[in-house]
Amino acid sequence: MNDPGCDCGPVLPAAIIDASSAILLFKAELIADCCAMLQLFMTRSVFKEVTVPDRPGADGLRRLVGRRSGFRLLGDPMGALPARACADLQRLHQGERDTLHHYLNGRGRFVIIDDGKAVKVCRRQGIFHINALLCPRLLFFCGRLPEDRMHRHFARLAALGRYARPVMAWAAACSRSDLAYFMDGQ
Repeated sequence: MNDPGCDCGPVLPAAIIDASSAILLFKAELIADCCAMLQLFMTRSVFKEVTVPDRPGADGLRRLVGRRSGFRLLGDPMGALPARACADLQRLHQGERDTLHHYLNGRGRFVIIDDGKAVKVCRRQGIFHINALLCPRLLFFCGRLPEDRMHRHFARLAALGRYARPVMAWAAACSRSDLAYFMDGQ
């Protein structure tokens, strides 16, 4: 259940996350907050990628699987896709491909994805998506992160990620209404 002050709706929005976004959010110390705000799903291939021993965040991300405020693992995607989408997804690495395949099969309201090629596929396929850089703003708009922490985490993600200037400028200026779809659990 959401905090009383959060207008994110009574049901937590469901999102599917890719490996680079999960690692960025872990390094920025925001992954647990995101897990509390969202029903966060991760494909098996992404989980395998983020839990490689001795990699940053591997143990922490492994501990989040199955917890009440944590990741839910998805099996391998099974449903058929239209030919155009199938060809588009084949150009991606397995983690991003599986993430978008699950979304296109109806799992999740949106995806959190930071892979540039995958973002282009999202645009072509009409997949609702955000990058990790927008998560601090989502948390702030839902009343789960004070403004000063939102700015700190945003700056940390901007330093860690590989974001183009226009992406960073838009993310820094986006409003609650720009992100309303991603906060609505209905």
